[in-house]
Amino acid sequence: MIRDPILVAGCGAVGGYLAAHLRRLGREILILEPWAANREAIAARGLRVEEPDGVLTALGLPVFHAPGDLAGRPIGLVILCSKLFEALPLVAALEAKAHHRGPYLATLNGLADGRIAGMVGPERVMGCIVTGFFGHLVAPGLVQRHRRRDPGGAHPLFRIGEVAGPPGERVRALAELLGRIDATEVVADLPRARWTKLVFNAMTSPLAAVHGRPTRDLFLDPALRAEMTELAFEAVRVAALVVTEIEAICGIPGALWHAAANGEPTARAALDQALRRYGEGVSPAATSGMAQDLARGRPTEADWLNGAIVEEAEARGLAAPAHRAVIARLHALSAAHRAR
Repeated sequence: MIRDPILVAGCGAVGGYLAAHLRRLGREILILEPWAANREAIAARGLRVEEPDGVLTALGLPVFHAPGDLAGRPIGLVILCSKLFEALPLVAALEAKAHHRGPYLATLNGLADGRIAGMVGPERVMGCIVTGFFGHLVAPGLVQRHRRRDPGGAHPLFRIGEVAGPPGERVRALAELLGRIDATEVVADLPRARWTKLVFNAMTSPLAAVHGRPTRDLFLDPALRAEMTELAFEAVRVAALVVTEIEAICGIPGALWHAAANGEPTARAALDQALRRYGEGVSPAATSGMAQDLARGRPTEADWLNGAIVEEAEARGLAAPAHRAVIARLHALSAAHRAR
């Protein structure tokens, strides 16, 4: 079990939520946060989490601006909660300036944990897939989550595994710790789980951003649903060459996704109906991280989500034109936002 302080690197919605609840559980927490307004709010007023279960305020959390500020401090675990495009430079800086030589837990989307493993060694990297969080950093130092916590529940918020090999004692210990915050599952095949989440993120998040529509509309509007499934099919065909078969997405078995991606008419009809039914249960208020970033004039993660699918496809002799197109549309929208 990790006994030294835990460093939460990136104190946005997920990072702030983890930091506050781990502090509630008695763990010593350090925060690395480059955004000055967030850092100053946490230092002055603590880190506040508002959720259906109540309000939690974590006080006295040491907050640092840059990895070099952590030199000489013991760190037992780094939980990476940064944006995807910040992750690799952040790890490099933690290695060089904070002299961290311990494990990392990457809560990032996409395939970043594999790339981090290539930098520091797979024996030092674990991955955590966060699913169904439904929360946002609504103001500096303030996280709001709209779903009730359910420790021990059937729908895990955290899915933890090793980047390489079967889960060991450290994964099980972290699962026990995070399971006291919300439902947690140990994942035997993390790459397969990562690709499953990547397909979902890459088919929903950019479309919600480029159309300026809530996530629910992608499932209920026939034209948007067709556009979304084309993105999904490209990603599923690539995933089949990497991890053979994805897990269920939106409650729809991986085998049906693969059959539909390969053009089977019956599978496509069944998938279309299942996606529409799934959309009926999505909150009308739910939107994607890319849509939020675009609205705030911040860079989106499309190059690291959809771009990863393009890169993996081309490495295997496939094309991913739908993903290339949605990346280009987001680039154009981002440029227009910056110009305004």
